[in-house]
Amino acid sequence: MSDAGKDDLLRRVGRLSQVGGVSSFTHAEGRAKGTATLRVRTEAGLEFWVVPDRGMDLYEASFRGQSLCWHAPQGMVHPAYSSNRGLEWLKTFAGGLLTTCGLTAAGAPSTDEGEALGLHGAISTTPAEQVGWSETWDGEDCRFVVKGLLREASVHGPNLRMERTISTSLRSSSLEIEDIVTNDGVRTTPLMLIYHFNFGYPLLTERSQMYAPSSIAHPIDDLSRKSVKTWAGFEAPVQGQPERVYFHEMRPDEQGWVSVVLVQDRERPDFGIRLSYDAASLPEFVQWKMTGENHFVLGLEPANCRTLGRKAERERGTLRMLGPGETERFRLRLDVLETAEAVQRAISQSSQ
Repeated sequence: MSDAGKDDLLRRVGRLSQVGGVSSFTHAEGRAKGTATLRVRTEAGLEFWVVPDRGMDLYEASFRGQSLCWHAPQGMVHPAYSSNRGLEWLKTFAGGLLTTCGLTAAGAPSTDEGEALGLHGAISTTPAEQVGWSETWDGEDCRFVVKGLLREASVHGPNLRMERTISTSLRSSSLEIEDIVTNDGVRTTPLMLIYHFNFGYPLLTERSQMYAPSSIAHPIDDLSRKSVKTWAGFEAPVQGQPERVYFHEMRPDEQGWVSVVLVQDRERPDFGIRLSYDAASLPEFVQWKMTGENHFVLGLEPANCRTLGRKAERERGTLRMLGPGETERFRLRLDVLETAEAVQRAISQSSQ
């Protein structure tokens, strides 16, 4: 990244897009054909793709050319191919940096009060409305903001509106997400949200290490229970390795936030990421540890529910209900840690 100030920088480029900014494109072939996408680049080296046609989620993400995320085998798929029956969500799950699960249902398929619900809900395959973006100078930095509106609604059913704002800046190696969900309907409605972040190679390797202010990790099944003491470490990809899932009880800091750190190499801890979130609206945290061949991925998932489905959440007495006119705000931040000092500082702050 250059040290040039605003005026000096603008003297040296034809337009801002030479060093960073927001640009749009549409996929041209395969099952991704027709999917509108926004490419966001920073001078610091962060790049991510916002996909308005798929829930304003984040697909590609890299830092100085190095991928930060995992891509599912099917890659990007246009939402027209999606289905929310049973486990069919998996056929169009692109992976990517962030897939949002919700809004009225998330987690495993279930039948809740007579309604059949598929895996992880429909918001990740819902196209956004009122999409817009801006590049605005503020002093020596230029702020990049992408916005869009998503709605989950039906006749005689829910009417939830989610306004998503994703922001970064020219000089930044971080991004922030703010979601405001409002019940525009006339009846109280379930609200379930899981922020399904997916980190992969080369950020994730058998030498990686996870750090989190976890008081206890609850394994989801017997396989997860056998390895619960090693939830923070990883191994090389194993053919046929099943997933392991843990529900963490996290300790928020004095500001009410939780920070989780993933370091690329525990023997040389000089690169990683920090995922932070406001625990007031996201009291749950799910870790999806999948170290199989072709499916080598770590899911870090701040949430307001667990992944056992809406029926289970209702039976636990923890199903979040949003009344008519009521609003809930969700805030998250992702930081790239590009030096040993930044990694050590983030680990220290995370474990406080």
